[in-house]
Amino acid sequence: MNFDDLIKLVTLFGGPVATWKVMEELLRGRRSHLREEYKFARDFLKEVDDNPKMHPFLKQKGYQAIAGDTSLSAGEIEYILSLHDSARALKDYVLGKPYLEHLTTATSRQIVFKQRYESPWPRRVRKVFFFVLYLICCLAASAPVAFPVFKSLSPTQAIITFAFTALVFFPLGFLALRAGVRIARAEALVKSQPRHTQGIVVAP
Repeated sequence: MNFDDLIKLVTLFGGPVATWKVMEELLRGRRSHLREEYKFARDFLKEVDDNPKMHPFLKQKGYQAIAGDTSLSAGEIEYILSLHDSARALKDYVLGKPYLEHLTTATSRQIVFKQRYESPWPRRVRKVFFFVLYLICCLAASAPVAFPVFKSLSPTQAIITFAFTALVFFPLGFLALRAGVRIARAEALVKSQPRHTQGIVVAP
């Protein structure tokens, strides 16, 4: 076996091992993050329960740390945490916040659509627009390898062209898709509110 064959074998067997190691580290990091998130939420909510006179600044910062969003108020987050499946509800609220508002005076449904989005039609038009924009961006990004008009390009030119279109249009497509998802998650949160609510319960 010569040196070139040895390099090929190392590459062949080392590539999957390296990929697995990277995936394993990412999964381990995510599990560690979830454990830390759980510990912080448990300790903070217990402190809120044990200390009704907690300073508003500390209370707001604690709730914002749970939500991962400094633009939300303590009242908003506290209400969201009282809903059924509060972890999902909080993610939906953070995503759908541009379309939603919190009514502190409401007795049942406190999260509602902003006035300009109360009618379903403005939301539907936006969802269709963002979905069409997403499809256009995906087609534009893959054009150098998907459309016959680019067949005259050399392999090198096709790769360079695809790298450029992918770099420009895939991120735009992701943003368009995310914008549509924001509306869908806002709608899901508003719809699910009246069904189940629960108090914030912290284990001793």
